[in-house]
Amino acid sequence: MLMSEHTDTADCATDLEFPVRYGEIGENGVATLSALGNWLQEAAGRNAEALGFGENALLQHGVTWVLTRLVLRMDRLPREGEHLRIHTWPSTLDRFGHRGYEVYDEENRLIVSGGSAWSVMRLSDRSLSSLPAALVPKYPSEPRPCPPFACRVIPRLRAEHPSHALLRVRRDDLDINGHVNNTRYMAWLMETFPPFSSGDREHAVPLTPRLVDVTFRAECFPQEELECLCASAEPPAGTEKKILGKDAPWTELHSIRRLGDNEEVCRALTLWEENPERPV
Repeated sequence: MLMSEHTDTADCATDLEFPVRYGEIGENGVATLSALGNWLQEAAGRNAEALGFGENALLQHGVTWVLTRLVLRMDRLPREGEHLRIHTWPSTLDRFGHRGYEVYDEENRLIVSGGSAWSVMRLSDRSLSSLPAALVPKYPSEPRPCPPFACRVIPRLRAEHPSHALLRVRRDDLDINGHVNNTRYMAWLMETFPPFSSGDREHAVPLTPRLVDVTFRAECFPQEELECLCASAEPPAGTEKKILGKDAPWTELHSIRRLGDNEEVCRALTLWEENPERPV
């Protein structure tokens, strides 16, 4: 992928520009959620490296970044060949490192707005830690806020008969930290829905989630068996009814659980303009 990158150390933000490739498009003719997650991950990593608290800096202290939560609000997802610009910046540093994202199309229209929270993990014992003291001053002293999460805590899925799909973790699902990459969970959240494809892909309006809010709760490793669960639900108190100016009346709760010990490894809330459980 040909990328153009610019980091402005004055406002601590990075702009990453690139075209959407054919292999990043799904069955409905637009980019997949996992592709979007990969773009944001790439932009975040480059920004953190440029500012001095990226992966390489943390590895010198025996720790690494792990994504804890991610929220995305979408006007639409791009099609193959479109040129995008991702704007990302580090936000508040408390017990998490927060980060904001904006995705613009080639006409400079905002199509995705996002926010995330990152934890620091010790590589020696996989336990959570704090950012090394030597790296804390590299964070901006007056950071720009990032978009809020949809709710304080994503509710537990309690439906009696949720939709479900079974998965097995492959080595190809892993990232450099040796566990499942967060972008794979974003793909797996959609496994329980009917096909989203349309006969006229070029002109049809694809079924797109307006909001995706994901909490990553535990690591997963090769050959572990997972169950993806999903069911319609009432939106949590305070959840917005319009996303980037568009109605989102359909709410789904998701859970990904490890079958070996029934531990929940990922939980999510999605909002939709149309019912995602009805085939398009």
